[in-house]
Amino acid sequence: MTDKILIVDDEMPLLKACRRMLRNEPYECVTFSSPLEALEMVSCINPAVVISDQRMPEMSGVEFLGKIREIIPSAVRILTTGYADVNATIDAINKDQVFRFVKKPWTDLHFKTEIRQAIQYFHMTLELNALEKKCAGSVIENHDERFKGALEMAGAVCHEFSQPLQVISGYCELLMETPENNCPKDIIAMIHSQVIRLGDLLQKVMHFDAYQTCYYANNTRIIDLHHSGQQ
Repeated sequence: MTDKILIVDDEMPLLKACRRMLRNEPYECVTFSSPLEALEMVSCINPAVVISDQRMPEMSGVEFLGKIREIIPSAVRILTTGYADVNATIDAINKDQVFRFVKKPWTDLHFKTEIRQAIQYFHMTLELNALEKKCAGSVIENHDERFKGALEMAGAVCHEFSQPLQVISGYCELLMETPENNCPKDIIAMIHSQVIRLGDLLQKVMHFDAYQTCYYANNTRIIDLHHSGQQ
């Protein structure tokens, strides 16, 4: 099934530009100029990613994405704005209403990259939920108890780490876009790169399909993350 991207912005030229920009991407782009109309149709569309502008006549982007979270909790939410709505953005990140913050104007490459990462996070969440269900039973067919424990550990680690990492990532991007911020941009970029690295590690942990160990300190053995997951 093709993933769907829902974009809401009261600027029609921007929506047309988004449709042109994404027409060759491997997902379907659906646009609305009215957040109220989008809310009426969102259940039928069932988008993987929802992108909303912050300043719209009918309601703010934060309000809209909060309602989206209630209707489709699994949808990954991105807030865009051309204004310095720092307080609203921070509040949205803290309330888990927003996955990413994107400042206008963006480049096509930047916008496409943000969407691809959001799609990846959407599928990672789906896989995590499936993994948790798989580990809920008392017996996992064709796996010993140690591998069952490894799967349970993988699910717990991913669940506990995924959302905080996205919050940190959102703050890094917000700080990079805040003119009055005194923190050196290279330090923020380094923090952001390490968040991405941790996200890649979570992907490996989530895809355990074998039980392999390697030697560690004091002749002990630990699970080999690089060889216990799907290649």
